[in-house]
Amino acid sequence: MPLVFALAASALIHAAALLGPGWELPGTHDSDPPPTIDAVLAKSAPRPDAAPAAKPASKPATEKPRRLPAAVQPSADPAPLAAATPPALPVEAPPPIAVPPAPSFVPPAPIPVGIALPGKGRVRYTITRGEGGFVVGQATHAWEHDGLTYTLQSVTETTGLAAVFKPARVVQSSQGEVTAEGLKPREFRHERVNGLDTASFDWTRRVVAYAGREDAIAAGAQDMLSMYYQLVLLAPKGGALDLPIATGRKLENYRIEVLGEEVVALPAGERRASRLRIRSGGDTIELWLAVGKDAEMRGLPLKIRFTDRKGEIFDQLAQDIDPRETQ
Repeated sequence: MPLVFALAASALIHAAALLGPGWELPGTHDSDPPPTIDAVLAKSAPRPDAAPAAKPASKPATEKPRRLPAAVQPSADPAPLAAATPPALPVEAPPPIAVPPAPSFVPPAPIPVGIALPGKGRVRYTITRGEGGFVVGQATHAWEHDGLTYTLQSVTETTGLAAVFKPARVVQSSQGEVTAEGLKPREFRHERVNGLDTASFDWTRRVVAYAGREDAIAAGAQDMLSMYYQLVLLAPKGGALDLPIATGRKLENYRIEVLGEEVVALPAGERRASRLRIRSGGDTIELWLAVGKDAEMRGLPLKIRFTDRKGEIFDQLAQDIDPRETQ
């Protein structure tokens, strides 16, 4: 709020009127008359006429001095009246200048990244065990993204007789950002029957926290679930690449090799797919990613095979793919 200051100045008027007793104008005082001179008349030689004697001036009438009114009596030591100083007029402060507020910095709105993955969708898989294809369960993968952030979830559970004799349910979830380089996870959760594993990514500090410890991470690091969809976005055509993967218990380097294209038999028919092999320790994961003209299915995992270090095989085979639903 602007402040208005009123300046006022006042001055006292000092007038010194020195009043004294009246004073008299000076007058002429009376003197004795001149003496009389007797003269004898005698005839004498004639002289030039003397100038007539000056006639003495008549005495002015004695006049009693007049007293001036007290209001105008001059003083014996008159002092000039102090000049009257007019009171200063109040000075109004100039009106405040309206200063427009400084524009606050508004960061530009982020631009969504276009990626080769539908905005949302779901894939349901049947899980078989061994070469005979005995069905033991099912898995459902669901995703959603807006080009800025993403959410992934995988729910795996036993079904049929397997659910009766060995009930199990495993839920994995991953959340993070969508960038021009692909997915950038922030939080990963792995819930299973006997525990919970988590991994938190801090990209500012370039570390991932899990199991009470931290490890440094490089660009491109993924978690166990985002790994599949990062490969969808990368769509490697050949050769090999390495990805650091946080499992919730440790940080491991996964070696990914492109083995070529194959045909995968699905309930909906045969599909062409690119086969990738992922090795970590004694475990092996194989992926068959859809290729071809179907843009909605392109890059999505059609088949996932997990072979543990004991050599046991579990296959997940896509039963239906809906790139528009999340339920």
